[in-house]
Amino acid sequence: MIKRSLLAASIAAISAQSALAAPFLPMDARGLAMGNTGVASAQRAHAPAYNPSLLSQAHEDDDFALIFPQLGVNLRDEEETVTTASDIADDLLPELERIIEDGIDGGPSFENRVEALEQAINNFDAALANIENNATSASSRLSNIESRNSDLKEALEDVRESLSDVDNVSDNLTESLRAISGDPLSGRFGVGTALAIPSKKFAAALSVNATATFSGRAIFSDTDLDLLGSYVPGAQAYIGEAQEVTSAFDNALTAANAEANDTDRVQTLADQLEAADIEGKVDSASDFSYVADNGTRIFDGGELTDEASNPNLDSRVEVVAVAVSEVALSFSREFTIAGEQIAIGITPKLQKISTFHYVSEVDNEDEIDSEDIEDSQEDYSHFNLDIGASYRFGDANQWTAGIVAKNLNSAEFDYQDAVVAVGEDDQLVPGFQEVTIRGGKVALDAQFRAGLAYQNDWVALAFDLDLMENDPVAFENPTQYAAVGAEFDLWDTIQFRTGYRTNMSASDADMVSVGLGFSPFGVHLDLAAMANPNDVEKEAGVAMELGFYF
Repeated sequence: MIKRSLLAASIAAISAQSALAAPFLPMDARGLAMGNTGVASAQRAHAPAYNPSLLSQAHEDDDFALIFPQLGVNLRDEEETVTTASDIADDLLPELERIIEDGIDGGPSFENRVEALEQAINNFDAALANIENNATSASSRLSNIESRNSDLKEALEDVRESLSDVDNVSDNLTESLRAISGDPLSGRFGVGTALAIPSKKFAAALSVNATATFSGRAIFSDTDLDLLGSYVPGAQAYIGEAQEVTSAFDNALTAANAEANDTDRVQTLADQLEAADIEGKVDSASDFSYVADNGTRIFDGGELTDEASNPNLDSRVEVVAVAVSEVALSFSREFTIAGEQIAIGITPKLQKISTFHYVSEVDNEDEIDSEDIEDSQEDYSHFNLDIGASYRFGDANQWTAGIVAKNLNSAEFDYQDAVVAVGEDDQLVPGFQEVTIRGGKVALDAQFRAGLAYQNDWVALAFDLDLMENDPVAFENPTQYAAVGAEFDLWDTIQFRTGYRTNMSASDADMVSVGLGFSPFGVHLDLAAMANPNDVEKEAGVAMELGFYF
């Protein structure tokens, strides 16, 4: 009756999108474990991702650092869409299908009961046609039509009983679908490598990174949700038509029972039924049709239609994604400014930006077609620039202040329109037309972040703050992060890390993080995990990397 793929739709939208942006969220394991801090605390090969000037804040005996590989993933489900969809798929939908198609506790299904009601109406019609057939006795004819009327009442009661269950579950299902409609789901995947040669006089680094960020939501159209709510009123209207038949018969039978013999009873019954237009009522019930607001015929000829069992839904499935691949060269050195040593670094980088726009119907039962995704791909080449500065201070230079501006050469990149035909096998359903889901723009906007860090031989503390709000990729909340992190270093061999990050542009968007590092003989293995402390399903991320520091 309702396709399961309706619940598999985790991302959909129909309106045009304005310019969107990618977040400031490096995917390295050390920074992620420390709350995504790093503007003043990143070390060696991590510096290009956060603040290139930190290449000149390394120790004098640091020769070079290599990170390979670096992997990270972050998933965000701000409104717990996946949980609600899972509840629908695991509980509500199977229960509704069980009531409609299989029945409860071994009893007949709703479809079977509707079929039984149709048959009871047909049997009553046959008995009605035989009421004045003198080939059989009046007593036999009375008994037959009274029996068929009792069968009709029983079939009506069975449908009413099953309909109550259908009504409760379909209401819960529609309410749940409305609840997740429009809720965002997003994710970010990153892979990278970096080689750094630190120096106070002239430091350099080569980094290669690729990130893919997607964003989407589910929007179930009002016409589809109204369709799901049309089965019960349709069945109620059918019950009403059948009820008129049996009520008219009961009234006629009451008048007929006043007669003294069966022959007179039959004649009076026939007269009363004719006066009540019983044949018209039977025909109306036998030919009963019901059409939902979106044009779907629910009942036809007293039967649940194939169109109702397999409806064409016009809700959409859509995802907007952007992949950014970049090759960057970072340069840094210390300058004496007003008698203070201030490091300044730049990162010129070549970027390849690919945008994607995938749209499908929610009732598309086919696997996602990779060719459709590839056909939507738009590729752009772009030159960009990061600039950062950092300053050490304190009695032993334990404190570092940093500031960075990333992607100073801001630009916008289009993603394509998408066209969807409502219907099966790309054939349009009568009354429907092709729907164009308008494209939009993804922006690489300039991003600004400041940081403060403290470090001694065994502990590092960091604080980072976004200086402006960053737009989302598509449907999720904007971001403006404030983060704190700590690292505890034991014997230059084992590192324990923890952090906290909050999004000042959204509520209940806090994150806590933990991490562990192993660094024997200059070989570094770093692991990190982060999650929303109130509900891990709202947002979570993991990262790992292998590095060589000498």
